[in-house]
Amino acid sequence: MMTVHPLSTETYALAEGPVWDPVAERLLWVDIPTGRVMEGAFDGDLTVTATHTLPCMVGAVVPAADGSLLTAAEYGFATLGPDLAMGPRVLAEGAPSRLNDGACDPAGRFLAGGMARDDRRGQERLYRLELDGSVSVVAEGLTISNGLGWSPDGRTFYNVDSVPGVVWARPYDVESGETGAPSEILRVDDGLPDGMAVDVEGNLWIAIWGRGEVRRHSPGGRLLSTVKVPAPKASSVTFAGSTLVITTAGGGLFATETDVTGLPPSPWRGPVPLSPPRESSLS
Repeated sequence: MMTVHPLSTETYALAEGPVWDPVAERLLWVDIPTGRVMEGAFDGDLTVTATHTLPCMVGAVVPAADGSLLTAAEYGFATLGPDLAMGPRVLAEGAPSRLNDGACDPAGRFLAGGMARDDRRGQERLYRLELDGSVSVVAEGLTISNGLGWSPDGRTFYNVDSVPGVVWARPYDVESGETGAPSEILRVDDGLPDGMAVDVEGNLWIAIWGRGEVRRHSPGGRLLSTVKVPAPKASSVTFAGSTLVITTAGGGLFATETDVTGLPPSPWRGPVPLSPPRESSLS
């Protein structure tokens, strides 16, 4: 049984998208509805070292190769620096959707998916910000696009659609970015699968919203173990070495020691700052 302990005394409205940046030795995460992006020093204890506030919701943050930060803001992509630099917009302002969870693929492209803010189902997309600054669509027919991950060799891409409770896997060509047909490897019926991390053995660690759990599954979907979290709305996970960091909604951040290390995250390797705002033809 893995013992979970609190990392933060602050309660977040919806802490999400934790990312360990090993180059800068910092933990990154967001508080979605407040538009805040946090940086923290983590050496067993967590100290918030910087807070950036966007004028909108923020779904995810990743480090860029130059040390700056790239976000999936409410309606598009944005870089954080001395000034907010808005990039490609993929959703119309005021749309009944917003960008949600995101991650960089092994080549450094940034993927982030939409989530419906109403009762619509199956109308959201998973977008990819390419290294040249253009945007493509990787998947369609989603409702709440959530956790993303890749196998250790980069050849399999995993993505979560929370409302149907499905984890999809598909072939992925890292060099070209081409994807193959998806296959359902896991369906969760008791709670909603949310954020996800992949370890060096290829196992998937998935936060289960509504159950206060993180579940470790094999690459084929078999349940291997369960971590109990003292907050019902576990939202996402990341590895800082062998330490699993867990974010929650209406609670704080938690951590537990594991018997495995996580895959190191890939930084964004495209242009920083992003190009000026422009409407996307994808909308």
